[in-house]
Amino acid sequence: MSFEISTLFSDPQAFRLFSTIVQALGIVVAFMISYLGFKAYKLTNDRKYKYFFYGFLFLSLSFLANVILNILLRLGYAKYFVEKRYTPYIAPMFGIYYFFLIAVMLAYVSLAIVYSDIKKPNKIWLFYFWTFIVGVYTFRDYLLFNMFSALLLSFVVLFTFEKYRESRKKNQLAIFLAFLSLFLFHFLVIIEKYATIILPIRYIILLAGLVLLLVTLLKIHGRKKK
Repeated sequence: MSFEISTLFSDPQAFRLFSTIVQALGIVVAFMISYLGFKAYKLTNDRKYKYFFYGFLFLSLSFLANVILNILLRLGYAKYFVEKRYTPYIAPMFGIYYFFLIAVMLAYVSLAIVYSDIKKPNKIWLFYFWTFIVGVYTFRDYLLFNMFSALLLSFVVLFTFEKYRESRKKNQLAIFLAFLSLFLFHFLVIIEKYATIILPIRYIILLAGLVLLLVTLLKIHGRKKK
């Protein structure tokens, strides 16, 4: 996800189109995953599925924010972002856009809650609150924002790996690899400026991870229906 606007301006148009297509597909895949989480919550009334639903719903919103931004830049509205011209009509758009960007952190917090098995509501909302505050103060810093996102995802990667190690099931391995892909998408930002080829590779890893997770969850859901 392109979180720093100046970085977007320096990207070639071809890459912007590529990232827009990948994130548009990401919206669909993340929304489908969130829907499966919602269905699981309705069937089992297990709260962890509710936070799983929240996580991927927030993630789809963050993808949507970036797709909208790329379209606006393509249509010639870049001056509003460069000059920060917060007119009465533009200001709400900025607010919604920035909230959707920060939603990616809320997504990863939701997933961390799922796998860490935190149950007390006061701890959960405190977790959300401080993550949102950190997101507000870091989303303008491309590297810092991605590193904090990677930090949150590292907990999910660790939990899913432990579950795989305990069960040795292929589905658990696939889930672990899917979250590892999301982690690498953010973590590889560290070497992005030294190797520009990392840019498209990051987005390919992101989409591959999301598709792998969706396919795995559909298989699990199909088996449970039988």
